[in-house]
Amino acid sequence: MRAPVWIYICAVILIASGIILPESLAAMQSSYSSVGHYLSELGAVGAPYAALINLFGFLPVVVTSVILLLFIVARRLSDRRGRIGAVLVMFGLSAGYGIAVMFPCDLGCPIEGSARQAVHNLAGLVQYPMGAVGLILMGVSLRRSHQSLGWLCLFSGVAMGVGFVMMMAPDQAGYRGLWQRLGDYSAFISVIVTAIFARRADTETGPTVLS
Repeated sequence: MRAPVWIYICAVILIASGIILPESLAAMQSSYSSVGHYLSELGAVGAPYAALINLFGFLPVVVTSVILLLFIVARRLSDRRGRIGAVLVMFGLSAGYGIAVMFPCDLGCPIEGSARQAVHNLAGLVQYPMGAVGLILMGVSLRRSHQSLGWLCLFSGVAMGVGFVMMMAPDQAGYRGLWQRLGDYSAFISVIVTAIFARRADTETGPTVLS
């Protein structure tokens, strides 16, 4: 069962808006570091390219990730555990990136700040635990029929969980952007690859690497 063309289109948009655009804008700002700064700081109030990243970066991430994950739920996962996992990832990414658009952080994305910053921070507390658990559930489900995809999702879930913990660690403040990207970007890749290659377990005759 091959993925339809529109899934590939969504995958390209997700990579372009979620990875290529943020890193391109980061490279254009000498005061910004992808290693040390949050992704949200690109869209912070007063940031030079805030409107661009919010409208053409974060917002398309929400739309395309929802489409891809709904497709995974409906057409790619056959057991309840995997479907619940995909829904958790969908809500996690939607909360994190959607609220980043509606409630952009203050400059520097401080722990304490305006009421808008408090809402923004709350979104992160929802996105990462929910996304990590969801990816792990997807991985456990997929390992029975797609070993490579299962391990990929498990790795992404662990990466998102570890990234979240390390972002909160005071001694990792200089690497918080790197930890965030580890979780977010690996989640994007897992969602894309699963949407394209996974087949429902009830159509498989045995474990496969990539189908």
